[in-house]
Amino acid sequence: MITITIANQKGGVGKTTTAVNLASFIARKNFKTLLVDLDPQANSTFVFLDNPAKLSTYSIFVEEEVDPTGIIHETAVPNLFLMPSSIHLAKVERALAGVFDAPLKLRRIMGKIANMFSFVIIDTPPSLGLLTVNALTTSDFVVIPITPSPWALEGVQDFLDTFEGVKETFNERLKILGVLITMFDTRTTLSKDASLKIKELFGDLVFEEPIARSVRLEESPAFREDIFTFAPDSKGAHAYAIFGESVLKRLGK
Repeated sequence: MITITIANQKGGVGKTTTAVNLASFIARKNFKTLLVDLDPQANSTFVFLDNPAKLSTYSIFVEEEVDPTGIIHETAVPNLFLMPSSIHLAKVERALAGVFDAPLKLRRIMGKIANMFSFVIIDTPPSLGLLTVNALTTSDFVVIPITPSPWALEGVQDFLDTFEGVKETFNERLKILGVLITMFDTRTTLSKDASLKIKELFGDLVFEEPIARSVRLEESPAFREDIFTFAPDSKGAHAYAIFGESVLKRLGK
């Protein structure tokens, strides 16, 4: 089982869009895939689940004995399964204050289902708190979405410091799989210049094809569909297909 976290503490960079469409793409390649929603906003969840789930990832953090199979839902996409979020996740930080093994909660649960899936994709909140740390502690790789804006690299060092701290303390196998430029505007010099700065910082880690701004990508969650179902011939679907292929290539798949 290969686990990939989509993370950046900045909001509005396309984490959920990337998590949803990467998971959907990999599932469509006949890999049994689990999408884990760790964001209290539950946007990934609502793409695939019409009704709020009684059990969610919140249970992983607050219940002593949790059967993870009871949290997993099938989706309309073949081979894609969902472990949903709920607003209750917002209370996790307070609930686990002072709990010594709090950063390891998710990893222990995921270990129980390691043989069930080929891939796990984790969507994270826009913070460097306990939920993101749990995701990194559990993962083999992280993908960092970044928008090409003047403020794109603000806070990136904080994320990299957290990444290194988790790697040193909890998860020595953790690696950065790549940096994905999202919401790229081909019409503006600003977008192009910011992309160059991102590439200067991260070098070959940057995925070659950026994800351009797309109305279809913005609309698809409202229709509770990934981009490949909602607009399979759109530029957004094409861009995420290229990204998905790049991820599989970097993983030797």
